[in-house]
Amino acid sequence: MECKFIKHGIALSYDQIVKPCCAWQVSNSWSENNHYQKIDFATWHESPQVTTVRQAIESDQWPGSCSGCERIEAQGRSDSMRGNGNHAYADYNDNDITLEIRPGNTCNFACQTCWPEASSRVAQYHSQAGLIDIKNLDSTRMDDFDFLLPIRDRIRNVVLLGGEPFYDKSCLRFLSWAQKNLQSHMMMFTNGSVIDTDFLHTYPGRLTVIFSLDAVGRPAEYIRHGTVWPEVLENYHAVKSMANIELRVNITCSVYNYMHLEPLIELLCTDWPAVVSFGVPHQPYLTEQSIPWALRDTVTQSLQRVIDQLTQAHIPTDQRSNAVNAVNSIIRNLGSVPFDAEQNQHFRKFIAQMDRVKQIRAGDYCDFLGRLQQETA
Repeated sequence: MECKFIKHGIALSYDQIVKPCCAWQVSNSWSENNHYQKIDFATWHESPQVTTVRQAIESDQWPGSCSGCERIEAQGRSDSMRGNGNHAYADYNDNDITLEIRPGNTCNFACQTCWPEASSRVAQYHSQAGLIDIKNLDSTRMDDFDFLLPIRDRIRNVVLLGGEPFYDKSCLRFLSWAQKNLQSHMMMFTNGSVIDTDFLHTYPGRLTVIFSLDAVGRPAEYIRHGTVWPEVLENYHAVKSMANIELRVNITCSVYNYMHLEPLIELLCTDWPAVVSFGVPHQPYLTEQSIPWALRDTVTQSLQRVIDQLTQAHIPTDQRSNAVNAVNSIIRNLGSVPFDAEQNQHFRKFIAQMDRVKQIRAGDYCDFLGRLQQETA
């Protein structure tokens, strides 16, 4: 196997630990040795820890920190972090670097599948629900990016994460720094609520904007709390119309949106973005095992209609194949993964906790979630 991120990736996460990519599972020993203030960025890829990982992957062995890619690729899918990197960075030279950076975590959304370190608003609601002690939350902001100057000429691609990059002040400072110091291809993930059109029109390098969309309409407003769907849809179409922007979509497939993929895929099929990727949550209570058997046929039938949509749509063959594989993996799991009453209870309790602090009701936005809260076996 090969992984371009092991050879060329530098990912700076919310805790300022350097790792090969944002999907990397960080151990305690890794955290101790790879804080960004402790490493030499110019030689980091030749350090003993990174070299050991690279040798394991080249020997077709999955390191424990790569479990996310291992799980996705076991489903026959090509949109793992490793697969995406190998495709996107196939022509890299030895010195080229992809920088993934999360300068801050301020966000105006509280998405149900997000986590406190990545979103200040998620952290706020989790704290109000008694799920975390917000005082112990480790998410340090970055406001000075000159530490990247020694490798700026090697940075060929940037992946900007938030918070919301167009909302978080530290992310906006990074965009300002990048506009003066970089000509790299920049990819940024956005919830679509706010768009800095001035930056999109004036940044000197190539730009790819990735909209995180899990549903349309009212279900979208529940799953990604803070969404005003008409505004997000308007911004989506505005960015798609910009000739200098490559627009992509990332869908997080979970219990929340299995029943809402049908209208979302219908929207995308009318004018398919450059890439549509399908993510999976790391929390087990957000997967198929939380769905009671009595509801699985209904979900499967909806997902089969999604397969029919994809099969009939005029979209690139590789994109169709990847999307069909992603949806089929959910269908297979619905038919084979045992129902887990404990995970179901966890899921229903989590919905109740979040609904209480957000002062909303899941059933008012998504009929299926209302049924799921009542069905326990």
